[in-house]
Order: sequence, then structure tokens, then C-alpha cells
Amino acid sequence: MKRLAWVVALSCGLAGAGLAGCVDRGPGPPGRKVAPGYANQHLLRAVPAGITRFDVPLAGGKVIYLGNTLATPRVAPGGTVTVTHYWRVTAPIGGAWKPFALVRGPAQSADFMNLDATDMEYVHGPSTWAAGEIIEDVQTFTVRPDWKATTATLAVGLIATGKHDTLDRMPVPNGPRVVDRAIVAATLDIDLSHAPPPPGVVNIPRARGAIVIDGLANDPGWVGAAESGEFVTGESSGEPQGAATAKLVWDDTALYLFVSVKDPDVYSPFKQHDDSLWQADAVEIFIDADRNGKGYVELQVNPNNATFDSWFAVGRASAKPAWTSGMVTAVQVKGTPDQSDGTDTGWDVEIAIPWATVKGDDPAMAVRIPPAVGDQWRLNVVRVDKRAGNDGTTVSSWNRITIGDFHALDRMLTAVFADATGAVRTAPPAPMSAPVPAPMPVPVPTAPAPAATTTPMAPAPVVP
Repeated sequence: MKRLAWVVALSCGLAGAGLAGCVDRGPGPPGRKVAPGYANQHLLRAVPAGITRFDVPLAGGKVIYLGNTLATPRVAPGGTVTVTHYWRVTAPIGGAWKPFALVRGPAQSADFMNLDATDMEYVHGPSTWAAGEIIEDVQTFTVRPDWKATTATLAVGLIATGKHDTLDRMPVPNGPRVVDRAIVAATLDIDLSHAPPPPGVVNIPRARGAIVIDGLANDPGWVGAAESGEFVTGESSGEPQGAATAKLVWDDTALYLFVSVKDPDVYSPFKQHDDSLWQADAVEIFIDADRNGKGYVELQVNPNNATFDSWFAVGRASAKPAWTSGMVTAVQVKGTPDQSDGTDTGWDVEIAIPWATVKGDDPAMAVRIPPAVGDQWRLNVVRVDKRAGNDGTTVSSWNRITIGDFHALDRMLTAVFADATGAVRTAPPAPMSAPVPAPMPVPVPTAPAPAATTTPMAPAPVVP
């Protein structure tokens, strides 16, 4: 390893009653800066109170690993851990040594991480350690997002610079905290229930409060919602005229979707229920609740708050647009949706989808409603942008599709229902549902239309 070579110059010595005085003269390695005076700030006069004590000697007692403090003993994959190590130097160790730190799962587990050097290693590594120093070494790392085990063990020690084998580590007396010449500094509990979903999967949290369908998404129920990031432009599609993002949450009554669209020319001529909304600016959601790739629903809303809904019993050729979803929608337009003048900034749509809606015209569909934590559906959210002047239609979506197939059942997201903290547990199989009455509108209170810079649209009438 060449990390210590980046320490251009460091002058360290004893000053005062046991405090080492150091002057940092180098900026650290390329691409990484360490603040001037960092070493001085982390050379201590005394061992701080409250640390977990280990007192493990290395190099025949020349260095003692005193122990550490662990800020986050429980963490989810993808989460950040901070542990602060403390070393006492009784005599210079000589030679070229560097600290090492690694994280591994249980035996037979493939989970493993080799941690990067700390700031203290860069500015005051073991080759410069002097007798009497107490070294505070702060180490922050991120647990791999794909970590699979429920525990992670952090091991530390010293190893010969440029070496990698176990026998190249500085000898440590055998003991309950020592494995393979490494000190077991901490064991972390890994909270797999909060692990980030893999690509193509979204964990939808339960709403933490009420949601009013007004097109604003500023209610407590939206806090902690699943968020999409910017929609991905469809294959073979031109670029939309602005980004779109989406949020999803759920409760016992409905699945809630909020989509925010940036668009300099918000426009659609369609104003009636079940008009051909997809031929102009619109937002669409497709839901295959039982994931069988056959029966699914399509719901659309446009900037005029006109709606379109259809049930597909056995694929795209089986459309039943006369079916009515009972969804509740509200739109906020930042501009003039009835004019194609290029002076707009965008539009937002908020939708409440009653649970019975996802069964379409198949009340016996084998899907649990409301869902339980851990249940999985398939869905996708699509934004259609019609450019002014007959420039054609562009498409973007949460999970990428092609311009030729907005439905694309094989490209839907896997939606996993989570609890209010975002945790996902395995749910028992969903029972066959009994027939349910035709979907009814969600009883969501209507908020007063805001004043200011938005132009609220009136809700579309619900077709019985």
C-alpha cells in the first residue's frame, strides 16, 4: 500500500504533560483532504470515559488497543457506521506498519468488506507513533447494500505495509477477542428488514398520517414515502421537456401516488372522462396486483384532471375502458393547461387508488386487500409528454419501458409493502379473496384550493 507515502511531512513529538505536538504539512492523498491540525485534535492526554475497554497488547506491549466507542450498533445494509478506536503507545514499534480493518459475516457467509484508511492513518500512521501517545482514530464506513447476514464483525489490527496475509499481521496474544491475529472490535446487528431494495424493486411504506387529495402532497402521510428519483426516458423515445418524479405510500383504504412533472408547456385538449388522454400530457399507472402477467388495470390523469381507467383481463387486447376504478384525483398546474404557449413550469397530480380497484373486473382475484406487510405486487408509473407543434410524444417512467409499449408487464417494478418505518417482513400467502362490491370512491376529504401561483383543477366526476 502507498497510502502512507502521501504523508508529505509530519512532525510529532511529546509536548507538555503527555500531549504530543504535531504539525500537518501535507494535504493528504490525491482526492482526499485532511484538515490541518487533525492529528493534534486526536492525540489525547487521557483515555476518555465511556469507551468499551479491551486493553489488548501488540508488538510485545509496545502498542495497546485500548478499546472503542460504537455510535451505531444496529444498522441496515447501506447504512453508515462510526466507530472510534483508541490506541496507547508505550514505545515506537519501528518498521513499516499500517492499521487494517475488515468487516465480515458469520462463517460460511460471503459478506466481507475491507475498509479504507482513516484520516488519522494518513496524517499520523504507526511509523510516526511516539511513546506516551493516546491515539483517537475515527473510522466511518458504509455497510454494503447487498449485505445478507444478520450480523457483521469488525476486526482491526496492524499489518506490515504492502502485505496482505494473516501472518503479515502484527502478533496479538490469543484470547476471546482475537481471531487470526485480529482484534474483534465490535459486532453489529444488521437490520435486514430495512435493507434497500435491489434494482427493479420498490418498498412502499405505510403512511404515517392522513392524506388529503388536493394535488399538493404536503400531508403527514407523505413523510417517508417511497421516491422514484427522476423518471428514466423510454427506449427509442426523445427526451421529455423536463423531469418527472413519483412517490408511493399506502394505508388501509388506498394506495396513494403523487407525481411531480416539470414541463415548460403543459397542455392537453382532453377534458372528459375516458378521453384518449395518452395522446397528450398525462400520467399513467399500471398495476398487476396478483403478478400473473394477465389481468391488470391502467389508470390515467392529465393536467385538466380528466381521468381514464381500463381493465385488461388477459393482456392488452382485452381492454375494458367502460370499467370504472373509483380513484380520487387532484391536479395542480403551474401554468395554463388549456394553452400551448411554452410559459408553464409543470404540474403535479395526487391519486388515491381504492384497494378494490386493483382487482379490476375480477373480484375473485387472488390478492389480499388491503395488503399485508411483505406482500408483493407489480406496477409501473409512466409520464407522457406531448410536445407543442406536433413534435411527437415522449415517454419516461419509474422503471424503464420502450416508446412502443407503455404497458410492458415484463418491465414493471416489484412493489413490496412495508410498515411505517419502511421495514419489510415476509408475509404469509394471500388467501383467495371473496367477491367484493364494485369499487367506490375513497372517502378522502377535499382541502380548500390554495391561492398563490398554482391553478387548481376541479376533480373529475366519479362515474358510478
